[in-house]
Amino acid sequence: MKKTLILTSLMLLLAIFIVACGNENGNNQSNNSTSNNTLDNKASTDDTRIYTDVAGNEVEIPVHPERVITTQYLDALLALDIKPVGASSHVLDNHYLGDLQEGVEDIGHPFDIEKVLSLEPDLIIVSTEEEVEELSKIAPTIVVPWMYGDVYDQFREIAQIVGKEQKAEDWIVALEEKAAEGRAHLTIAEEDIVTIYMTHDKDVLRIYGGRNIGHIIYRLLELTPPDFIQAKFDEDPEFNDFVYDDISMEMLPEYAGDHIIMLTYDNETIAEGGMFYQVEQSALWQGLDAVQNDQFYVIDAEPWFSYSPLAIEAALDEAIELLSE
Repeated sequence: MKKTLILTSLMLLLAIFIVACGNENGNNQSNNSTSNNTLDNKASTDDTRIYTDVAGNEVEIPVHPERVITTQYLDALLALDIKPVGASSHVLDNHYLGDLQEGVEDIGHPFDIEKVLSLEPDLIIVSTEEEVEELSKIAPTIVVPWMYGDVYDQFREIAQIVGKEQKAEDWIVALEEKAAEGRAHLTIAEEDIVTIYMTHDKDVLRIYGGRNIGHIIYRLLELTPPDFIQAKFDEDPEFNDFVYDDISMEMLPEYAGDHIIMLTYDNETIAEGGMFYQVEQSALWQGLDAVQNDQFYVIDAEPWFSYSPLAIEAALDEAIELLSE
């Protein structure tokens, strides 16, 4: 009887010991799991990768940047559904972006280093090598030169930097589809020649190619340029080099097409003594067929002049409305 009691007691103690060990192991597993989750979460926010920018610089950047600053590419980032914490004054100085840029801090132009520091960026995207030296001391800094490729090349590069490649491709496809639909409503005949001029201040008169305004008119809407511009396109099919030529007022008739689009860059150019004022008052301008046939269109710089995705989309909408039935 006594042996049975002792054996029962020993078995009871052993059972208690096993349960206690099991609970301890369970607690350890739970703690390890929590610890691993914490590490995984930290890794997901702290993950970086090496990015080689178009200038050949290798930069370690966050995989998922959360506080981006840009000195130039505000428009492109917004088109990718990324709102920077800061951007330069000159890209914030617009109306076409409206509420999309609300909350983006002005870092000045040129940038105020103290302002940039205060915004605690984890990624900075700039357009000149000169900006990299100082800003890279604050956060990883990538340069996308302003004359790198065309607007699509720049947009795709920005998308790669922030991991939004498919978003950029989808956006470009949608823009091209909108342009194709708009072309069906244009009143301008396919063979009609369209010339793009720009006036600026008191002494600048230019004829434009396939960038800026030309991207909307010649590339998206596929309207016919004058022979001089077409020859430029043939020499530069990627639209990387030729942007515009400065011309004299005496050259207006030489390049004028059946339709003329005249961009007035600023208030100075339309005021008395300004370049557009001089052009408009001249016999050369008044004698052009496009002017006499009321087939000229005067447009403002914004959004037509900004060579960036959302600006081009806004200008395309205006162009379709302006040139349609």
